[in-house]
Amino acid sequence: MQRVIVQQLGGPEGLLLEINADVLSPAAGEILVDVEAAGINFLDINLRKGAGVHAIPAPFTPGFEGVGRILAVGDGVSLAVGQRVAWINARGGYASQLVVAADLVVPVPNSLSVEQALLFQAMTAQYLVTEYRTIRTGDRVLVHAAASGVGQLLVQWLKHLGAWVVGTTSSDEKAAVARAAGADAMINYGSDYRFLDELLALTNGQGVDLVFDSVGAATFANSVSALARGGMAVTCGVSSGPAPAISPSALIKSCTRIAGGSVFSYIAEVEAFRQRAQAIIDGIEAGWLKMPAGTAYPLAQAAEAHRAVESRLTHGKLYLVP
Repeated sequence: MQRVIVQQLGGPEGLLLEINADVLSPAAGEILVDVEAAGINFLDINLRKGAGVHAIPAPFTPGFEGVGRILAVGDGVSLAVGQRVAWINARGGYASQLVVAADLVVPVPNSLSVEQALLFQAMTAQYLVTEYRTIRTGDRVLVHAAASGVGQLLVQWLKHLGAWVVGTTSSDEKAAVARAAGADAMINYGSDYRFLDELLALTNGQGVDLVFDSVGAATFANSVSALARGGMAVTCGVSSGPAPAISPSALIKSCTRIAGGSVFSYIAEVEAFRQRAQAIIDGIEAGWLKMPAGTAYPLAQAAEAHRAVESRLTHGKLYLVP
């Protein structure tokens, strides 16, 4: 079996490939999966660095998102050997095999591509568009980092629900990616993250009804200022650092609201996880939800894949294949 180990916390050079003769077997309530692909996410980067609220000591195997096929099942498991399953909250996926609790996986059709079956980004978009506002035709929505994997999926989902969507990106090249996903307008906020004046001009000074802010420190204060009366700003990522504190008194005049979100809070129950996964599969099969093209790296190149993610020059999903 092969697996990637974070041998020491810090840079990507701490990711090492380990090959051993371990034979894994599932206990009661578990399954053994032959890993087809392991998704790479910013949480993996933070864990490798030892940063964030989920930090754990080295050594460990990173990766919490993946897709694979069941090799064996433990007692009490209704899933079948040979079934294809996906997961987004099971640690240790940077490996050729993984033992995982059966309640943490969801069956996925064989017809889905690897990019379609890696569910983390699409499930993030799904909970964001359903939990904070009932999206109505004509709602004005701002999506930061709209060319990211989650950003592109958010744009598609919002357009499917009838919203008018403006996105932000850091380059004209990325703006073209977000426009291709369906964004109605784009703002290139460059390296200084300035977007408020242009956004207000685009909305005739009214602002937007909803903001999804995955950038955090550099944008969230202005995201709140960009809200129309009764609007909501959702902080759902910290790519530039944690969002700043906002005084409740700053929200009074325009009756605006702020919220925070994490996909893990919305998949804690098995049934909720599977219902959200089915909504994604339905969108894919209906043809309106299209996953960005991905890039595969072998397990041995995990460090190179992490460097690519951190460069912020990639557009689609990056994942590891055994």
